[in-house]
Amino acid sequence: MAGLVLDVLSRVLPFFLLVGAGVALVRLRLIDAPMAAGLSAYVFWIGFPALLIHSLSRIGTPGPALVWGLAAFAGAALLVMAGLLGLGRLLGWTREEQAGAALAGALGNSAFLGLPITAAVLGPEAARLAAAVLAVDFVIVAAVGIAALGWAGGRSIPGSALRALVNPVVAAALIGLALALTGVALPAVLDRAVGAAAASGSPVALVALGAALALRRTGDEAVPRAGPVLAATVAKLLVLPVLTWLAVGLTDAPAAFRIGATLLAATPTAVNVFIQTRTLGVFARGAARTVALTTAAAVITLSVAAILLTRGVS
Repeated sequence: MAGLVLDVLSRVLPFFLLVGAGVALVRLRLIDAPMAAGLSAYVFWIGFPALLIHSLSRIGTPGPALVWGLAAFAGAALLVMAGLLGLGRLLGWTREEQAGAALAGALGNSAFLGLPITAAVLGPEAARLAAAVLAVDFVIVAAVGIAALGWAGGRSIPGSALRALVNPVVAAALIGLALALTGVALPAVLDRAVGAAAASGSPVALVALGAALALRRTGDEAVPRAGPVLAATVAKLLVLPVLTWLAVGLTDAPAAFRIGATLLAATPTAVNVFIQTRTLGVFARGAARTVALTTAAAVITLSVAAILLTRGVS
């Protein structure tokens, strides 16, 4: 247990160091609100799209059994989103809180945190098979969540759905998936440029997150309520992994995929959730707090999940 906790902590700590750098830059008055918005814009338009094209273009074509496993993972994530939307409606949350909590409770940090931990704890085969989860996360879960954010911002449901498809993160995920399925490779020079931009996406996003947490609220910003943040945290770290384990178990997907997908489902909320909410002006501070809270709690919850999965929970 102690070894796994230390391993997870060693992988989570760099995230907090980068968030702390963003906080420090604001405290030292080296970054103000417009500069922080510029960092978020870079990640939104360049950093994360490059990361998704670079990562997804290398996953290969899944077999039929793996496709069913991916469909089960998608179903579990969408069920969590629907549950949070319903819970928020029942408890009287605002539209912004409903949509923000739904996305924060279903979209995890699978690329930068989940896959390295999966490879280290469960082995390269589990990580290789589970890498396809990235496609589900950003082609399906992110698209639905971004459409919900658009709805929360006052747009029509059809209009929100169309805007989600042209969102740079979703569009990049579709491009990366198309490259993987067709076997087409980017020209070497372009691939190196995309790879360089991809490496910058998560670090810049984490600095932007720290800056957002440190900046003072403007007059028109509401203080995020604890309810949606806590509900999204519980859904992300506990409910989604359990549903993923059960749902994928109903398919013929390989056992290595089942345990890998479950561990990825147990990762904390993706920093991309903060970038999306900040860019769209919906639940930005709530998303920032959810990312920070889930990442801190994941030191324990992710370690427990890894222990259970390595022991072959059934």
